Amino acid sequence: MFAFVLGAIALVALALAFVLPTLWNGARRSAIALLVTVPLGAAALYAGFGTPDALDPANREVPESIEQAVVQLERRLEREPESLEGWVLLGRTRKNQGRETASAGDFAAAMPHFAAAAAAFRKARDLAPHEPDLLVETAEAISLSNAERAFGVEGTALLDKALAKVPNHQRALWFRGIAALQAGDGAGAVARWEALLPMVDAATAEALVEQIGGAREAAGLPPMDPALIAAATAARASAPAAADAPPTAAPTANEPAPGTPGTLTVTISAEASALAALPPQAVLFVFARNADAAGPPVAARRVTAARLPITITLSDADRLMPTATLSATPRVEVSARFARSGSVQPEAGDLVAPPVVVELAKATPITLALAPSDAPTDAARAPTFGP
Repeated sequence: MFAFVLGAIALVALALAFVLPTLWNGARRSAIALLVTVPLGAAALYAGFGTPDALDPANREVPESIEQAVVQLERRLEREPESLEGWVLLGRTRKNQGRETASAGDFAAAMPHFAAAAAAFRKARDLAPHEPDLLVETAEAISLSNAERAFGVEGTALLDKALAKVPNHQRALWFRGIAALQAGDGAGAVARWEALLPMVDAATAEALVEQIGGAREAAGLPPMDPALIAAATAARASAPAAADAPPTAAPTANEPAPGTPGTLTVTISAEASALAALPPQAVLFVFARNADAAGPPVAARRVTAARLPITITLSDADRLMPTATLSATPRVEVSARFARSGSVQPEAGDLVAPPVVVELAKATPITLALAPSDAPTDAARAPTFGP
């Protein structure tokens, strides 16, 4: 910066050196005016329209890391606080940093990133207060910045505002249902999720039906009409799968290798006599849930025509919702069920395994042994704790 100022002064002095001698003899007042106004005018113009920070070597260098790029973006936003795109980019980058840090097992270090993401999205929201997608993204960031993932009054109000503008906004309906459950309003969660159910793909519908069942039970409401469940899952099953829908088939060549960070490898087995009693339409479901919080599975796999024993590796590719991922969940409860009817709704006679709770960062491959259950439940007995 100092070198730039010296150079600018030298250039102004050189220009005046050519002009002033001539004016000094014939128009001394004009020469004095130029001597004063040219340097001051140049300084004023640069202060108003120049970019002094561009002279900082740190801002001229190509960033070698995400953190360096974030620092440069934050500096730019100090100069351009009205940049909506800049605030959104900063919020999404900070959110991704938080998720990557959390997936590595350092959840305490992830929280400052989530807090910075929430602050950036609030800035963006202030610039575009009526944009539904931005309102929902801000609410999500607020939830992530809370240690208990609570939306709170602020996040819930943003979701309500988004739904007032776009009543069928899928992410807003999903998050609003979670916010309702967090507030103890099971009936409110049921209303939002049952409105969402006809809009989602088959795999998501199956998991969502399970969540609706839990919310109905919490609210003291009767179970969902089985005909509606069948209609929702069957109708969506015949539709093309969404591009980002979680895989529902057996393991593929693209499945992560066992031991990949942020994944969980599960082997499911059962006695031959129990498998022989299953009808052809039976479907294997494998779920990984947050062991410390209510909500949908953070990973789920639906395997048709499964041949046991089978080993699968769950990962973020098996997510049901974009905000609930396996890699960002420190402790997960893993369960499996071979459903006789092929439905996600538990029924008596299904083959089930006791759920196992594991710490993801320390998890080793686990084995679940399925056995017939006399009760319509995912678990034959209380959870056991694995490594």
